[in-house]
Amino acid sequence: MKSIMVVGIGNYILQDEGVGVHVINRLMEMNLPPQVSLVDGGTHSYDLVDFFCQADTVIVVDALKAGGEPGTLYRAPLEELGLKPDDNYTSLHQMHFIEAVQMVNLLGYHPQIIVFGVEPKVIDWGMELTPEVAARVPRLAELIKDEIQNVIASN
Repeated sequence: MKSIMVVGIGNYILQDEGVGVHVINRLMEMNLPPQVSLVDGGTHSYDLVDFFCQADTVIVVDALKAGGEPGTLYRAPLEELGLKPDDNYTSLHQMHFIEAVQMVNLLGYHPQIIVFGVEPKVIDWGMELTPEVAARVPRLAELIKDEIQNVIASN
């Protein structure tokens, strides 16, 4: 049985930047299959290396500025996003999500990575999501649950 990990990335105290963590909290209330792990990835990308090495499929949830209206939902396999690692970081504290994926690959792990994003409205101090983004959390959780079912069915 292949393992699936859903990782919410974001800073919970920067309003819409924390949407990934809010979605993980919502998914924790749902009945998910036993091979699914839910991870609050927070803002420490170097911690993601260990998590990503443990799963066959990783579903990442994060705020994603792509120019849409606030609350717009996005889904794409990681390789289609065109994200490039920054080879100039000097500390693990500067490492971002894509560098964590690069390190995982260098370690010999190549999980399938699917990214779900939400267009943020406000990234500023505050614990609450904006209404536009908060309204999309239930739908995003359902889409991720459907994605999990599709991954399971394809194995």
